Amino acid sequence: MDYVLSNCNLFDGTSTEANLREGVDIYVKDGVISAVVDHGDAEPGYQRIDCTGKYAIPGLINLHVHLFGTGKPSKTLSGGGSAQTLIKITKTALGAKVLDSMVKSGAQAQLASGVTTVRAVGDFHWSDVRLRDRINAGIVRGPRLLVSGPAITVPGGHGDGTFAVTATDPDDLRALVRSHKEHGVDFIKICVTGGVMDAKVKGEPGELKMSLEQTAAVCDEAHELGFYVASHTESTEGVRVALGGGVDTVEHGAPATSETTELYKKAGAADICTISPAIPLCKLDPSVTLMNEFTQFNANVVFEGIVQGARDALEAGVPVGLGTDSSCPFVTQYDMWREVCYFAKYVGVSPAYAIHTATLLNARIAGIEEETGSIEAGKCADISLYDANPLDDLAVLRAPSMVVARGLLLEHPTVKRISLVDAELDKLL
Repeated sequence: MDYVLSNCNLFDGTSTEANLREGVDIYVKDGVISAVVDHGDAEPGYQRIDCTGKYAIPGLINLHVHLFGTGKPSKTLSGGGSAQTLIKITKTALGAKVLDSMVKSGAQAQLASGVTTVRAVGDFHWSDVRLRDRINAGIVRGPRLLVSGPAITVPGGHGDGTFAVTATDPDDLRALVRSHKEHGVDFIKICVTGGVMDAKVKGEPGELKMSLEQTAAVCDEAHELGFYVASHTESTEGVRVALGGGVDTVEHGAPATSETTELYKKAGAADICTISPAIPLCKLDPSVTLMNEFTQFNANVVFEGIVQGARDALEAGVPVGLGTDSSCPFVTQYDMWREVCYFAKYVGVSPAYAIHTATLLNARIAGIEEETGSIEAGKCADISLYDANPLDDLAVLRAPSMVVARGLLLEHPTVKRISLVDAELDKLL
């Protein structure tokens, strides 16, 4: 069906300024935006969809997602016996079906919440790759997926025992990259440092795990094969090693130094701000998050580091993107809108800048700027519509009234919400 989104108010995402164009018709043909014009009678051959009073923005892009979880409070994914039990189950035929169903549900929740592109940064047993292929084939409805498959790290590194595969020798790490290529991934994810959940020392949640040599081995092989590399990195020393080894995006981040700033610029790398997983663990009571004071302290170190790292990057002219780290405790598959709000509140940018970051700038970082990220003729029809103006209040992003993903309409999007998580997170806004 070719159609026109008729008489909407448009923020096209191309600018950091709050430029709202009223009374706009967006024509969609074969899943692509064919024209963006002032409102008038619908052209022949296009079905008119009345969007009077609605506000259209580009579909949100979530650059840091794990699709296998819901965001309910849990210690399972942090490792240990329960994590190993989960991994064993997912290796069975029945467990694989359950896993695939959970991953599909997560992706569809992202879509229904206004996210039209997801960058999935670590899975179990190539489940994200399978889902991407089913979505692209039209078998399953979902957002555009960019997938890394399992993360790559060293024994004892972040994700070891859950969503990562490991090796120690640089040649073996290179072999893992080649194996990922054979499985059809879109990019490579590594874990240079540890994180909050696997920290062993109070105040050191971003303990360095991969050496410069190991990091460079993965990055060199990946680049040679045409992949960029994203790295879980939660300390300044980790950022130095990650960038020195050749990573292209630093996931989470840490306060900058003059050295790391120069490394960012030299590599043309980006900082991916992910406030969502850290803020509930450090701001909510441990009795609610099911964590202890040790974890709460380390979560605050990471929270402050992520925020300061993003501020430092913006001040230095280093690209900054946004992602949620969905599947972490208190990070649901439908809350990209919260990350946009946190970015504005804690990093200190305007609503228009935050939306521009979550759309066109995220597309640029992911290498899909020519395809999506803004509402312009010739780009895929990736559009979210709202009943109020998100430029006035970013919380409007919580509930899109319509979502368009590569031209396919989702006219009444709904998500299955987790009331406990929502109620606690609402205290943080």
